[in-house]
Amino acid sequence: MNYIYNRDEALIREINDTAIHFEGVAIWSLGQAGVVLKGTEGGGFLCIDPYLTHSIEQEDPTTEFVREYEPPVRPEGLQGAASVLITHYHNDHLDLSTVKALKDASPNTTFAIPASHCDMVRDMQWDTDRLIPARAEESFTVGGFRVNPVAAAHTQYETDEEGNHFYLGYCITVNGVRVYHSGDTVITDELIEKVQSFKPHVMLLPINGGDFFRTQRGIIGNMSYREAADFAALVGADIVLPIHYDMFPTNRENPANFVDYAFRTYRNQKFHMLCVGERFIYMR
Repeated sequence: MNYIYNRDEALIREINDTAIHFEGVAIWSLGQAGVVLKGTEGGGFLCIDPYLTHSIEQEDPTTEFVREYEPPVRPEGLQGAASVLITHYHNDHLDLSTVKALKDASPNTTFAIPASHCDMVRDMQWDTDRLIPARAEESFTVGGFRVNPVAAAHTQYETDEEGNHFYLGYCITVNGVRVYHSGDTVITDELIEKVQSFKPHVMLLPINGGDFFRTQRGIIGNMSYREAADFAALVGADIVLPIHYDMFPTNRENPANFVDYAFRTYRNQKFHMLCVGERFIYMR
C-alpha cells in the first residue's frame, strides 16, 4: 500500500521550487509531527521534528514503535534548510540519526533543541552558532522566521535544575502568517493563555490522545482529537492541521474521529488532513 503522496526527489524539488508571495506559507507533512514550513524565497524553509530514518526499530528490535511507511525524504534531502526546530527529546521528534545526517549535509542549517537536552547532541562537534539552546519565551530569528518557544506539558510540565523546560511548542511568524506547532502536549490554562495571545492563523496539533493501557506501556499521552478541535476553536485559529496520529499503529487515532467531531461541533472551523509528503499552501 502506498502511504505517501509525494516523496524523494519530487518532494525535494517541490520544496525548493515553491514560490510564496504576500502573507502566505507553504506547509509539507513529513509524517508524525514532522513538517516543513516555507515563506518567501529569501527567507528559506525550516523543519520541525523530522523523523526521517528507521532508527527507533533499528536500535531496539523489540520496540512496538515500528514506522508504518518509509520516510518521504532522506535527511540530506532537506539540505539548505534555514533551521531545524526540535520540540523535545523523544526519538520520534529528536532523531539523532536525522539530525546528524542533515547537519553534515547542510553546513548553514541551525538546530534549535530544548536547552534541557542539548547534551544529547553535544558530541556531534557543533560550530557554536549552529546549535540554539531553545528556552521558553526566549525568541530568536532564523531565515525569514521569527520563533518564540512556549512551554508544553507532555501530560505535565517538566524542567531541569536550571528551569529549562523539557517540552516545547513553537509560535512562528513568517511572511505575515502566525503558525503554532504545539509539539507533544496536553492542554493547560497556561498554554491556552500563551497561544491566545499569539493569535495563530494556523495550528498544528497532535490528536493521538492517551489512555490507561498506553500509559501502562510507557507511552506518554497527548491531547485528544476532541481537545485539539476545542483548543483551535477557543483560541480563534483560522485553520487547524492535525498531526501525530499516522506513523505508529499502536499509538494512533483515526483522523475520521477528528473530522466527525469538528463537523458536528464547529461547522465554521477550517481544518485539513495532510497526506505524508503533501504540500498545503495557506494564504491569509
